[in-house]
Amino acid sequence: MKKKKKKRKIVKKTKLKKKKNSKLRKLKKAGKKGKKSKKKRKIKKISKKINFRFVKSATTPILKFSFKGLLEIIIAPVIKEIKKFKIKREKLELKKIKESARELKLKTSLRKQLLQKEIKEEKALAKIRAVELKTLLKEEQKNIREKEKEKQRKFLEEVKLEKTLERFRAREIEEIKVIEKYSLDIEKEDFKDLQRRIDEIREKYKALRNERLRKRVEELGVTLSDQASVEEIRQKEREYLEKRELIETSLDSFTRSATSLVYQINKRYLPKNADLIRVINLVYEQSEIIIREDQEQNENFLILIYIKDQDAKQEIIVEDKIKQETREYNRNAIFKFGDDLTDSLILYLERIREKMKKAS
Repeated sequence: MKKKKKKRKIVKKTKLKKKKNSKLRKLKKAGKKGKKSKKKRKIKKISKKINFRFVKSATTPILKFSFKGLLEIIIAPVIKEIKKFKIKREKLELKKIKESARELKLKTSLRKQLLQKEIKEEKALAKIRAVELKTLLKEEQKNIREKEKEKQRKFLEEVKLEKTLERFRAREIEEIKVIEKYSLDIEKEDFKDLQRRIDEIREKYKALRNERLRKRVEELGVTLSDQASVEEIRQKEREYLEKRELIETSLDSFTRSATSLVYQINKRYLPKNADLIRVINLVYEQSEIIIREDQEQNENFLILIYIKDQDAKQEIIVEDKIKQETREYNRNAIFKFGDDLTDSLILYLERIREKMKKAS
């Protein structure tokens, strides 16, 4: 037992010694490391001050001399200059290419701009041309209408004159009857002379009537030959009057529709301070229906309705200054005409209200 205890004590002592020795070694190593780290720091500081490349070059042994290396050293700056020159030349070529591309782009853009400008100018010219043509056509139509009005006015005057002539004719017949009664009491020789005078008076009045009839029919636009008889002239006059009656009948429904619509607008929807709208029926005199403001002249119409070329078989034309357009209708399209007329007059009322709001 004692031996065992001694052995244990010895083992413990040895272990303790080993531990101490290991600690001492570690401490020594740590001290050495610290010294080494200090040395390294000093060496780094010195290396910063001293250029190692120079030291290396100084320490390295001198190599053997070679002619090829010397040639390369001599030619190196020339090669560098050649490379620089090539790079510059390439840059200049790229610059020229870019400038030429830019010039092409500018040329194409300028060409496009010029073409667009020309197109705009052509469009503007086309618009101006269209406006001028429209104004010319309107002026021509106006001149034609004025001529037709003048002809119709002359025709009406001739009709009035014809009526007065008819009265003169009746009076002439009565006077002739009185003369004939008186001539019965006169001798035969005197009676023949008197009869001759009566016949001359009759022929004179007949020639005057025929001449007036011819002039009247010619002023209406009917061409007559020099050898046309009185019956032919009267036949052509009858045809003209029938044509006018057809125009009146074809425009009758349009007149009624326009008058009823304008009456309703004046009564219900027109503002208090606004001018009344009038429907002027000139179908008998001029074959026209005019819708205008009360204080305006017939020339300053809002809507004008008439038959194309004064022919009852043609379409009915509506010149609308409210919408700035011209429309055509068949004689049976009265409902479409009514709808379009209401739209135009509603637009006219809206414009009047806007003007009144601005004024107030």
